[in-house]
Amino acid sequence: MKERYEVNDVKRLLQNATKEEIEGLTEIIEAKSPTPESIIDSFWRNCQSVFGYFSGSEPSYKDIVCQVANKLKIDCKNYHDIKEIEIKIAQKVLETVLEKVTPEQRKEMEEELHKIAQKFDDTGSFVSTGGIFAALTAAQLSGFGVYLLASTTLGTITSILGFSLPFTVYTTMSSAISVIIGPVGWIGAGLFAIWKITGPKYKRLIPAIIYIFFLRSKQSVDNNSEFI
Repeated sequence: MKERYEVNDVKRLLQNATKEEIEGLTEIIEAKSPTPESIIDSFWRNCQSVFGYFSGSEPSYKDIVCQVANKLKIDCKNYHDIKEIEIKIAQKVLETVLEKVTPEQRKEMEEELHKIAQKFDDTGSFVSTGGIFAALTAAQLSGFGVYLLASTTLGTITSILGFSLPFTVYTTMSSAISVIIGPVGWIGAGLFAIWKITGPKYKRLIPAIIYIFFLRSKQSVDNNSEFI
């Protein structure tokens, strides 16, 4: 029997997050209070108006992620692990943004992200793979690349939608995020128009899922462990 939202997994990520990180997700998902329980309840409220009721029970977190992925034309049947689906959602968002920026803006963003990778990727393996965007949208992504994708995509989509997240969320990504906010700020709601997503709840659920993905990747980096 499914636990509501895979509650142990999501709750663990939220319990290990900082106060500032929790406050950021609270704003995105419109939770009543900055607590794991309230955030999880808000996931349910937001998805309820978009998807309606799932037959037999409330949806799990994976159900919600898969419904959003399907809306973005990502076939969940190709992926067994929820972490893989989170990655694909983030890659889809990044790819959509890259379709809208000019070659000059893309070059500026890539150069800044390359500097970040050189600074924070201890192994150096990610930088050596070639172009940053090609690496971030590759079929196989792991280690520091997952964290860079999560941070970049979260910073981009929240700036586009006007969420004022605590700056501590982007501590290691501050210079890259400042570059990203400038070039893509004009895209605005057009990002969602590309997918023909008009419902306001999608504009909460998509960044909220990317935020969970960000917390998952950040905690893995902080703990020097595999992507959790």
